[in-house]
Amino acid sequence: MDNLPLVKSLVEKLALNLQVPVSCKIRLFPKLDDTLKYARMLEEAGCFLLAVHGRTRDEKDGSKFRADWKAIKAVKDAVRIPVLANGNIRHMDDVKDCMEATGVEGVLSAETLLENPALFAGFRTAEWVSGCEGDFVDGNLDQADLLVEYLNLCEKHPVPWRIIRSHVHKLLGDWFSLQPHIREDFNKQYKITFEYLYDMVDQLRDTGTRIPLYLKRTEAEPTDTDQHN
Repeated sequence: MDNLPLVKSLVEKLALNLQVPVSCKIRLFPKLDDTLKYARMLEEAGCFLLAVHGRTRDEKDGSKFRADWKAIKAVKDAVRIPVLANGNIRHMDDVKDCMEATGVEGVLSAETLLENPALFAGFRTAEWVSGCEGDFVDGNLDQADLLVEYLNLCEKHPVPWRIIRSHVHKLLGDWFSLQPHIREDFNKQYKITFEYLYDMVDQLRDTGTRIPLYLKRTEAEPTDTDQHN
């Protein structure tokens, strides 16, 4: 963002020489007009799909700084290419609200997906059930289930262990807070293995710990009362 001519030349070079469409992801400038010029420049350079993170470079902490959906809408209105919105996406209600507010073609999520990879399947953590509108039910899925699925994928498609370790902490953070001795043992491991991680999940389950993910009951879904009538 400090060298826009260089950014433009990079996108132009990619657009001219690649056989696949070029996508770009940007943050906001403090001044909206600078952001709109930035977006138009990328479109002219050959960007085919533009993702906009609705925060400035200085607004690193998403828990402190709300993404500016109005600015994202202004970018969407200023270009002809498809736009994706990034910021404030914690559950599917946010997806709906964001797309309605901005007019974008789709949304991105980052931090929330690390904790809840099932977000776009409609699942949400307890944090986003309390105080939210609607009737929520246990989705018969929890983060331990998701971790096991993730580990299965990692065995098939190897990734660095430091990445796996980080994902374990993100997925099981709430579980570890209830069973800190298991977290402490995990942190002591200089070298971890898949066998150790699967055993750790079993240990958590053996304690009786379970923190479910929730689904929003739709009007089409029968309640227990409906099923008994």
